[in-house]
Amino acid sequence: MFTKYWEFISNLGIDQTINRENIKRLKLTNQLILISVVLTLVYVVIYYVLGLMKICFFEIIAASFYGILLFFSFFKYYRLARFLFVVALNIQMYLLSLSLGVESQVQLLFIPIAAVPVVLFRLKNVRSILALVFLSLFLLVSLYVYNQDSFLLIVIEQTLLLKLRPIFIVTSLLCEVIVIYSIIRNYETSEVKLGRSNELLQYQFQSMFDNSSDALFLVDMVKSKIVKANKRAVELFEMEKESDFFPYGGLDFHQDDMSLKEIDAIKAILFEKGMYEGEVLYRTNLGKEFWGALAIRLIYIGGKPFQSVRVTDISERKKAEQYTKASLQEKEILLAEIHHRVKNNMAVISGLIGLQSSYVQDEKAKELFEESRNRIHSMALIHDKLYQHETFAKIDFCGYINDLVDYIKSSYNSTETDVIFNVTCNDIFLNIQQAVPCGLILNELISNAFKHAFKDRREGEVKIVCTKMGGKFTMMVSDDGCGYDVETKLKASSTLGLTLINALVDQLSGTIKTTNHKGTAYYISFEG
Repeated sequence: MFTKYWEFISNLGIDQTINRENIKRLKLTNQLILISVVLTLVYVVIYYVLGLMKICFFEIIAASFYGILLFFSFFKYYRLARFLFVVALNIQMYLLSLSLGVESQVQLLFIPIAAVPVVLFRLKNVRSILALVFLSLFLLVSLYVYNQDSFLLIVIEQTLLLKLRPIFIVTSLLCEVIVIYSIIRNYETSEVKLGRSNELLQYQFQSMFDNSSDALFLVDMVKSKIVKANKRAVELFEMEKESDFFPYGGLDFHQDDMSLKEIDAIKAILFEKGMYEGEVLYRTNLGKEFWGALAIRLIYIGGKPFQSVRVTDISERKKAEQYTKASLQEKEILLAEIHHRVKNNMAVISGLIGLQSSYVQDEKAKELFEESRNRIHSMALIHDKLYQHETFAKIDFCGYINDLVDYIKSSYNSTETDVIFNVTCNDIFLNIQQAVPCGLILNELISNAFKHAFKDRREGEVKIVCTKMGGKFTMMVSDDGCGYDVETKLKASSTLGLTLINALVDQLSGTIKTTNHKGTAYYISFEG
């Protein structure tokens, strides 16, 4: 029954919102208040038996006040309860000592009372502890100064005083034992919990260190020596035991020596960012090579700088990367060869068409053969540009335009008109699905300009402007020739060239617009 009540009083005001340290001090406060109530009530009985009714009445008031402090704890005013409890103890002992006199030895209870703040307050609250201890010492000293003049002093027979003195001495010793026990118990409990916690953490970290799938090292930066290595490190670097690493530094296992400049650069990164990451080719103790992902963190132990090093074996990943790179290089070579052969095959076809046209007498037929050759060349030129480009995915369309213009000009060099080309195009790249239709369209428009725009003229100008804003590509081809109703001819598709232009614009999901003012202008746009 006593244990049940003891636990109930000890846990007054405690809930899950209070941290462990406050729970411990709250329990102690409740327990010491309960002990004070019990001891005070015991003295009430003693004073009553001895006929000291005034002191008996005073002690009942003190016991009641201590009981009220338990309600403070219950309503979670435990800090106030703790402070008032220590103050009340001092006041109770001071008034009691003034009433009974120093000869009763009741003032000896100030000794355990002075130690109570050390038990109930955190050590970082040193000002509160010192203030309450000073209060107890001040009241104790003042007793010997003002005791004889106190109006509270009660005249007690010497025989009765002799009976009270041993009771006060025993109570003082008992209270001292209780306070000392509380201090020791709290200290031991904290130390045991801290020791167990540290031991568990040490086992946990040691287990994580030893069982890591990566090689882990601790390197003394001052001595540049390895001072700790885990099991995986011993296995990965083909050592016999951990101590085999101790004569070495981390750089000793690099396959390639690092220059002082590189080492200083790594140290600078470490001190600036606190960590460094990279890939290193390592050499094991038995001379084998492997690639490792290196991660270094800068840590301080006892004020000294250390490197926490992790090495992950990435040899398989490196092999996969090399295989992928070789495979990609092989595919690039094959793709380049394909573009080269396509260009050559188109050149052969173009040559065959040219050879065939030499046997044709009809000039109109010869013109058709030449137009076919130009179309084939416009496509062959794209494959030639892709073959020369690094990525094989896009071509420099600006360079392509200039080459195509030069070729078409050479094919129409027999005409009497001197055509000047003005090309404006900056850093525009198209893929093959866009470049082939655009090249064919450009071929048709330039050819039409040569054939129709400059009749009976000695000079003419063709402007080509290509722009790309956001995702929209626009190509403008214009001449200053005689002009004609292009819109009607485009809709009617009266010639093969215009039919091709319509079909190719549709293939690009684009639009074509024309103007017929001081020549003819075409505007082709599509989302690219």
